[in-house]
Amino acid sequence: MALATSSALTAKSLTAKAGWLRASYDWRSSAYAVAALPVGLVAVPLALLGGSRVAYRLQRGLAVRLLDARIAEPARGRPARVVSHGVLALPLQLLVGLLTAALWADFLARGVCYPLAVWGRDVSQAWGGPTLVGAWAAHFAVGVLTLAILLPVFRVLVVAQRRLAVRLLGTTAGV
Repeated sequence: MALATSSALTAKSLTAKAGWLRASYDWRSSAYAVAALPVGLVAVPLALLGGSRVAYRLQRGLAVRLLDARIAEPARGRPARVVSHGVLALPLQLLVGLLTAALWADFLARGVCYPLAVWGRDVSQAWGGPTLVGAWAAHFAVGVLTLAILLPVFRVLVVAQRRLAVRLLGTTAGV
């Protein structure tokens, strides 16, 4: 009976941890991190050259679709809002973009593609060696640990991006 209770608690805790991971990350956050920097770099000059409507639609559409930001149309001041969002969000977009690239490159290189990275080399002195399977498992664990450490940081930065977009691109309809 104690064993059944213990396994039920373990299953419940694993479900809670999986729920935390889903709440901390989804693929759209990474897509936003990749797309926001180029859109931001294009939006500011575009708005300054008179294309503020197009720049606004690009920035707002990206935030609404990929960050689930509820952004109502602004009443006035669209060019100023687009430029201010582009300028103020740029450092955050750069940080999140670099973090996303480093996070996924590390996970893919260490975990998924490790055997390809060391193909034909001696892995007897590598972490987890002397076998390729042991080295792969050790490097995969480091990649997973990196994900576990950086995903909460990533989540905080994505929430900051969403709030900045909601405040600067329109009247808030809710964050």
